[in-house]
Amino acid sequence: MEDLVRARSSSPAPRPLEMDPLREADALQEAQLLDSRVCPLTSVAALLFEMRTSLQFKDGNSALLVVRGLRSFGWTSSAEQMPFMALTALSSAPGRAGGSFRLRIGFHPEAELVAAGDLAEFYLLDAQGIGDAPPDYPDADRVRIHRGLPSWSSRCDLLQASFLQ
Repeated sequence: MEDLVRARSSSPAPRPLEMDPLREADALQEAQLLDSRVCPLTSVAALLFEMRTSLQFKDGNSALLVVRGLRSFGWTSSAEQMPFMALTALSSAPGRAGGSFRLRIGFHPEAELVAAGDLAEFYLLDAQGIGDAPPDYPDADRVRIHRGLPSWSSRCDLLQASFLQ
């Protein structure tokens, strides 16, 4: 997965996306945000998603959303201490303004992510070795949870992709 973040995929995806999070509102509903990375040196932000819970995607167990030419990245969340749990996307709103791509994602529990940049890429992936269902957060220790989730170092197959110039 890190390879997709470092350099845009040079090979086309086998199939186009049925629903495109770069162009369609709420395409990320029920997907779970696992991690984000921001690299000021390269002006890139990357979001890693668990997709086995997603309402809109029947294929793929993980996804990457990459914003290049990053202009802003904002995260807000409740100040209340929360138990260890997944952040589930309730809404996602992509758009273009002033030549920039902009994406706002609202999460449960109370959190919001807003990112803007010049280019955006979305990769629907099949991470290897993580099983058919996401881990049960309340009943598992963190090591077992992390073993059952896609990570930046996961080996994966590219299923579908979308690019927004």
